[in-house]
Amino acid sequence: MQKPTVLKIFNQKSTQIIDAIQHLVYPNVCVICQKEVLNKTNVVCPFCELDFNYTHFESYDVPTILDKLFWGRVKINKTFALLFFEKNKDAQPILHALKYQSRMEVGSQLGRIIGKKIESNFNDLDALIPVPIHHKKKFLRGYNQSEMIANGISQILQVPVYNNFVVKKENTKSQTKMGKNLRWNNVQEQFLWNKQKLKKFRHIAVVDDVITTGATIESLAKSILNQDEDIKISIISLALTK
Repeated sequence: MQKPTVLKIFNQKSTQIIDAIQHLVYPNVCVICQKEVLNKTNVVCPFCELDFNYTHFESYDVPTILDKLFWGRVKINKTFALLFFEKNKDAQPILHALKYQSRMEVGSQLGRIIGKKIESNFNDLDALIPVPIHHKKKFLRGYNQSEMIANGISQILQVPVYNNFVVKKENTKSQTKMGKNLRWNNVQEQFLWNKQKLKKFRHIAVVDDVITTGATIESLAKSILNQDEDIKISIISLALTK
């Protein structure tokens, strides 16, 4: 067995020291309770994770409320959301940290949890497609939050993420305080697709951070089906408004 070199040992020790200093200066804290999390790859502590308001959709044998949300609107193959979103509950600080506090690692961790929940039910996917945001918004935020979630899911399912498969044509207004009709008017006909790549896929999953009325997903799915009516489209979301 080859013995480690002095340089290798020095590099390992240096990395450990640097990590320790960074942890002292910038401690890794839970985005919900703000208590220190020892595992630097986690952004939610084990205690808060136990209190997650899970949907448990992966265990349903009947249509879920997310399935029913798209009935009569657009043809969707399968749906899944990890958490129910309610004000002042666990999903709210998670999404706030992901979208407004530059905690992109939140998406990766929660994406991995999603992947473990759905790996037996979503085993024939060809691609994960993050819901796009306009390039100006992505520049200001530094990343697309749905892309971070998709990356975490990809680590578990081993399904590739296609970040540039679809682009958003216009920088639409925030939909946080919009009603259903205003949300639909705000998103319809907003997407452009890579038609050549679309021909390669038979089953794709569109990944979103939170679904409220489903207007964005509906518009996006219809634009895909207009290009290929035989493709199967599934939906994966971090949260669903209850």
